[in-house]
Amino acid sequence: MKPPLRVDVEAVVDGAPFSRLQKRTLAICIAIAILDGFDVQSIGFAAPAIAKDWGLPVSAFGLVFSAGLVGMMLGGMAFGPIADRIGRRKVILLCTVGVAVFTLLQTIAPNVETLLALRFVCGIGLGGLTPNLIALASEYAPARRRSTVVTVVVSSMSLGGMVGGFLAAYLIPHYGWRTVFAAGGVLTLIILLIAWRALPESIRFLAVTGQNERAAKILGRLAPAVQADATKSAFVLPEKAIRRSPVRTLFTEHRSVVTILLWIVFGMNLFVAYFLLNWMPSLFTAAGLSASLALVATSLYNFGGVVGGVTIGLIADYRRSATGILAASYLIAAVSIAATATAIGNTALMLIALFVVGFGISGGQTGISAVGADVYPTVARSTGLGWAYGVGRVGSIIGPLVGGFLIAAGLASTTIFSLTIIPTILAAVGIVLLAVRRRNMRITGQSIEPPSVDRQLQS
Repeated sequence: MKPPLRVDVEAVVDGAPFSRLQKRTLAICIAIAILDGFDVQSIGFAAPAIAKDWGLPVSAFGLVFSAGLVGMMLGGMAFGPIADRIGRRKVILLCTVGVAVFTLLQTIAPNVETLLALRFVCGIGLGGLTPNLIALASEYAPARRRSTVVTVVVSSMSLGGMVGGFLAAYLIPHYGWRTVFAAGGVLTLIILLIAWRALPESIRFLAVTGQNERAAKILGRLAPAVQADATKSAFVLPEKAIRRSPVRTLFTEHRSVVTILLWIVFGMNLFVAYFLLNWMPSLFTAAGLSASLALVATSLYNFGGVVGGVTIGLIADYRRSATGILAASYLIAAVSIAATATAIGNTALMLIALFVVGFGISGGQTGISAVGADVYPTVARSTGLGWAYGVGRVGSIIGPLVGGFLIAAGLASTTIFSLTIIPTILAAVGIVLLAVRRRNMRITGQSIEPPSVDRQLQS
């Protein structure tokens, strides 16, 4: 009996030209990521106006900010493993529905308590989207472009924040704060309809779960030159067949130390990122900037993140490593935070320094996401990213709470802003230790990747 034709899915993806299917998948992931970034930051844009409308101090929104982040933490940690079981596409669509619905419901929130609950549930969907957008994009990207693709997707979240800041600066004075949530919800529904029709399942997930017929159909569109008949082909990946829990996989094959270091870097990075994203408009307004200029400054920070993310991805693909440029980015961000705090009176200098802060902090978040996507195998990639973001969200939850506490304590805005230098330096130290650990593992012959063992999958 003639043996089945063995088709190495990873080799096909790596060797084929970047197809229309891959471009379309990436475009949809980018579009969802942009709206993800907009929806995440929308509460930060609207908080000063809501506080004024409801007669509350802006410090009262610390719990609202953190409720959304707790939801994101739980969403990432829950939907990562779920996606590794049922697929990236289903989870992305489900989470997008949740984000659209609960963002729209925020337009009719009558009080802080209701807004807090809506932000929490919306956060669950937002948290579930992030690791699965990264996983799906990385699994359709060839190795030669993978870091760039991942950083472009994650940078799109910063782009969403940037566009959202400019949009909020226009909408809030003219139409009120509720229109910010209306715009985010309606746009998310539109993208949902497009994704429902056009977003494919991960080819690697289909192969590793034995869904040969669907894998063959997608492979034919991705690389028409490859003759892959679902009934006559065996789809293989250079990974072990892993039957254990995806969460347990994060701590096997010598991954324990790498996983913990990854979580530390995520935590420090997200502490700073969400501290800044939620409190920058309020801090800058308190420092004497107009509300519109404060929102523009926040958008410029996000633009720095877009530029930084893409730059880090390109350098990482060129050097085959992201850790060196990440460490440098965090150190540059720390210096720029100090420069921003001392340049509040000089608008031009402050905006330039803030752009560089975004380059290092928000751009660094995209880079560490690419590292996370590279560390784990297909069967645990969404889980690994989801738990890295989920555990890292502890930092993002503490960040806004610390900000509210420091504001309530009466500290100067520039002092509060400067304190974010500390976790930024810790993130730089963490990424250096992660790089040293991975290098030592290569020298001693250990590997955080599973051995290259073909897994034959039959229907």
